Amino acid sequence: MIDSVTKYIAYITAFILALLVVLIVYDATARYLFSSGSTALQELEWHLYDVIILLSIAYALKHNAHVRVDIFYEKFSLKTQTLINIISIVLFILPCLFE
Repeated sequence: MIDSVTKYIAYITAFILALLVVLIVYDATARYLFSSGSTALQELEWHLYDVIILLSIAYALKHNAHVRVDIFYEKFSLKTQTLINIISIVLFILPCLFE
């Protein structure tokens, strides 16, 4: 059940990401071509970015698609890879959830 919830949340996140791209293009076009930017729109972009990051963490971890330096990681043993994964989750992901 958790896997299907994660999959549907990933679809929602993809939609939000597409919306964010449209907002950024609109904001950049309005600012540079028409000299009329919106601070509220920029704030909305940051909030959507936060939502995308928080909702996509579970999907990235499930599919082992999170960012790391693979040229070093792939040469480590499975035990070392697991240790790196645990340390990175504790140091980088958990603090974001309790912010």
